[in-house]
Amino acid sequence: MEEQKQNKLASYITSLVFAMTVFFVGALAWDLFAQTELLTIVKILSDCFFLPGVLLVGIALIGWVSTKGTFDIFGYSFRGLIGLFKSESYYKTESFYDYRVKKDEKRKPFNKAMMLVGLVFLALGTIGTIVFLMLE
Repeated sequence: MEEQKQNKLASYITSLVFAMTVFFVGALAWDLFAQTELLTIVKILSDCFFLPGVLLVGIALIGWVSTKGTFDIFGYSFRGLIGLFKSESYYKTESFYDYRVKKDEKRKPFNKAMMLVGLVFLALGTIGTIVFLMLE
């Protein structure tokens, strides 16, 4: 139980560090710290929050789709393709159903921390956009 809490906390910290890194890279790329006009600062801040939000939510959604076994067919097909060059075909040794059941046993759970941190950054970016449009 204690290990699960540590894993969840580590997942939140990792997602937050990634989001803040992307935020600061965006801030440096758009020269946020040299700006003096309020409208420009709000616009850049909005973009800097929006970018890691979209990245994290997108990665989390792909991870969620992957936990449902959607991409299993690609792994099975690739292993079968490699098996064609071996003496014994992979398709004869394991069916797709058996392959999928084996993958389901090893599958990791969905990373909720990445989705939540991404949604927070997306919300901050949306708020920044609304403030920018109100100031314009």
